[in-house]
Amino acid sequence: MREYLYFDCNASFGPYLRKPREARWSKTHLIEDLDLAGIAGALVYHRLAEAYDPMLANLKLMEEIDSDRNRLFPCWVAMPSVSGEFPSVGEFTGLMETHDVRAVRLHPEHYGVPIQEQVWGELRDALLGRDILCVLPAPAYGGALTSVDRLLSIFRENKTLLVNHVWGQWKQVVLLMDAYPNLHIEFSQFQANRAIEYFTQQYGAERCLIGTGLPEKAPGAARGFLDFTLTSEAQLVAGENLRRLLGGQGPTRIPDPGPWHDAITEAARSGQPIPCPVLDAHCHILHDGGTVTGRERVALGGDADRMIELTRRTGIDKTAIMSWAGPLSMDSDLGNEVVAKAVARYPDEFIGLVTINPEYDDEEKIEATIQKYHVELGFPGLKTFAACQTIDYDDPLFDRWFQFGNDHHLYLVLDSRGDARADRCVRNLAERYPHLGLHLDHCGRGWAYARWAVSVMADYDNVWGQLNYTLVTNGVIEYMVEQVGAERLLFGTDAPMRDPRPQAGWLVFTRLSEEDKRKIFGGNFAGILRRAGVEVEV
Repeated sequence: MREYLYFDCNASFGPYLRKPREARWSKTHLIEDLDLAGIAGALVYHRLAEAYDPMLANLKLMEEIDSDRNRLFPCWVAMPSVSGEFPSVGEFTGLMETHDVRAVRLHPEHYGVPIQEQVWGELRDALLGRDILCVLPAPAYGGALTSVDRLLSIFRENKTLLVNHVWGQWKQVVLLMDAYPNLHIEFSQFQANRAIEYFTQQYGAERCLIGTGLPEKAPGAARGFLDFTLTSEAQLVAGENLRRLLGGQGPTRIPDPGPWHDAITEAARSGQPIPCPVLDAHCHILHDGGTVTGRERVALGGDADRMIELTRRTGIDKTAIMSWAGPLSMDSDLGNEVVAKAVARYPDEFIGLVTINPEYDDEEKIEATIQKYHVELGFPGLKTFAACQTIDYDDPLFDRWFQFGNDHHLYLVLDSRGDARADRCVRNLAERYPHLGLHLDHCGRGWAYARWAVSVMADYDNVWGQLNYTLVTNGVIEYMVEQVGAERLLFGTDAPMRDPRPQAGWLVFTRLSEEDKRKIFGGNFAGILRRAGVEVEV
């Protein structure tokens, strides 16, 4: 298979408020990251626009990308001039023409501009007349897309692109796509399971684009959706659609493989499954035909039969599955039965985890669950979710279960908050149960959490870091390897809460040796499973 030419629709650079000290931020970082993941070019805005003067930032952007116009393509922040604080529409569009700018970013709430037609109408008409792409960021941290809907109603005839929406907004995004035929979407934070297949089939591949979210997000995650795609029109999504929306502007050459190129990146770049043993240490499973994980969360294809299709396409050899119903609905019987059924159907590809909830399960029930699932069926993993309970992980009600896990060298998947109380809890567990593996979930969620996780891992040999998280924090995998070694990290996807492929792409395109990638992808978890009595080949 030939490699796609990737053209990123959602990138930026420049200093920004409250930047973690380890985070990447500069134009140099951006180009290095594009090269790392083999991404040909990016539509970029300057982060100075968010904290200071937008027009000054627009002009500064042009100065800084002048020598890189074959890779970086400008997106200006635009707004109406309410009180002379921004250029008039005529002056602004004239400057756009002078600098050959073909996209603007509209973020009215951030700049305190009312979303009213009489305020935005003149700018809208001028952008429409020049066939300019209008990029609309979703509000931070999810929630209602009401303001986006109001702005889209004004810019209905313009070419529009929604960015930074999240998987929890699935139903809202569907309704917006239904209502506004000129609306396009990208997937940097919209990593819902099978999202790219659903939206390309439902609305046409022409309305779907790839964005990275650089520099905060790792660039390989965006590739994962298409490197391991099930769609037949991936090249449109990868770059051709953005080039069309920019009137033919865009990169023309795929970057050559760089110093971190290896057999794993080579396979991904050619659309092949990952060519080393891959064990997913963190995955959920829904009941047969299941498509939701509760509340607003949609997880299309989240049952065993359809999850297998994605794992095989990606190259995941074995998947450790836990239920969604057990930890979150509090029905441990339902959850354990769903897992057992999936393992029985695919015994060579699925490994089971057990859920027990001592707030509902009495001592007799706990003993029976241990006997059935750990002893008889040989499930090596323990999974509960303290955030949905009134007790924490180190509550005495868990003692019998955790002691059994400790005695038999099993492992506990642990979703910790990472605060002071959680730190005491995890350290308490690590000391009380030295033979029970503690897998800290979601270490890729951000720098503060990663710093905490490595501090605990440095003190306890039975604590491991799992990487999965939609934020796919750029550079955090390399940081954790530097701090505690590749031997202490585990690959996991958290599918179908999120699509597994971006999680895989994140690790594929990192500044790690192939040997270290192989350890994280499967070698480390294989050792944990063997200690628990599960034979695996790596």
